Amino acid sequence: MKSIDLEHGVVPISRAASSLATLIKRSRTNQQPMIITQKGYPTGVLLGIELFSKLQELAERQRSTDNTSVPSNSDLP
Repeated sequence: MKSIDLEHGVVPISRAASSLATLIKRSRTNQQPMIITQKGYPTGVLLGIELFSKLQELAERQRSTDNTSVPSNSDLP
């Protein structure tokens, strides 16, 4: 996964609210998340649906792997 471009990938919430469509397009085009800040602190992330879907798939695979590698109570002596 790409690292976040801190020069162009961090946006105050006031700007995000007024230019959401533009930020979504930029995030999708660059395939990179945008960090949304509030009072100078990171509070959220905006990302294109493609990247979100990939993250969901990775998380689901990880959950599946975790569930198969941990013994269930019936496997314990």
